[in-house]
Amino acid sequence: MTTETTRATQRRRKALAITAGGLVLGVGGAMTLASWTDTEVADGSFAAGSFALASSTDGTTFVDTSAPADALTLSFDELAQNLSPSDSATAVYAVRLDQSSSYAATVDGAVTASGTAADNLSSSIEQVSDIDATETIGSLVAAESVTAGTEHPDLFELDALSDVVYLKVTVTADSELRQGESADVTWTLTGTSGESLA
Repeated sequence: MTTETTRATQRRRKALAITAGGLVLGVGGAMTLASWTDTEVADGSFAAGSFALASSTDGTTFVDTSAPADALTLSFDELAQNLSPSDSATAVYAVRLDQSSSYAATVDGAVTASGTAADNLSSSIEQVSDIDATETIGSLVAAESVTAGTEHPDLFELDALSDVVYLKVTVTADSELRQGESADVTWTLTGTSGESLA
């Protein structure tokens, strides 16, 4: 074997050795890029609470009357259907939170009326102790025309499912009431949810 051939063979071996070393280094470099991962996961479930008022004419059986078609028919004394000038008729009803409610309530009030006698009627609202109006607790709305359209914010609050507010409504005819006139009067209470009862 000639010296030139020997040198070529040695050069070839060196080249193969360097290439092999490079391949090993390349694999080693790829290995250093590996890393670990870990994940922490948290979730929650959400649902709306409920809120409603209920009313009653006897203080025992409460119903939701939020739809106009379901309006509570107040039990006015018999004079309501036979008014003459300066006469008054009264009715008492009860309001509480619906027993599925999750929140306290602030209650606003308003009155509207229609009919030929509407301009000759005024109404007032008092808070009383029970459905029989045994005791007057205080005046909530002073006598005002049923056609005034006045809104009364914060009439009262309901802070617990056990709270019941008894309202005595008085309707009075003025001296201008004429025979044969009539009117339909609607009292609307609007509750706004407050603090959670939980």
